[in-house]
Amino acid sequence: MSLTQKELENLMASPFWQQCQHAVEHNEYLNVNGQQMPQAIWNLMVSKRDLTLWCKAGMKPHRHWKVSDVKKYFNISGSRHTLLDRFMKIYHHVLGDDEQ
Repeated sequence: MSLTQKELENLMASPFWQQCQHAVEHNEYLNVNGQQMPQAIWNLMVSKRDLTLWCKAGMKPHRHWKVSDVKKYFNISGSRHTLLDRFMKIYHHVLGDDEQ
């Protein structure tokens, strides 16, 4: 389950990728349970939770959550049925296949 060339280009142009690069270049990290983590990675993990809830259970994670914000941040598109698969390809590309 790897990214195609077009998906990789879209990822590199996404606000997620830009924020992640900026954090690494400027040494800006969050402290999460004693571990240093770029905010973009935290957003990736939280977005996995939110998208799974929305796609599989049909629930919004909170009342101000919009799927369009997730689509713009990760530069992905699709319907409820395809969006989670596309997002999970990005998730596995960034965090590795062993993350479940």
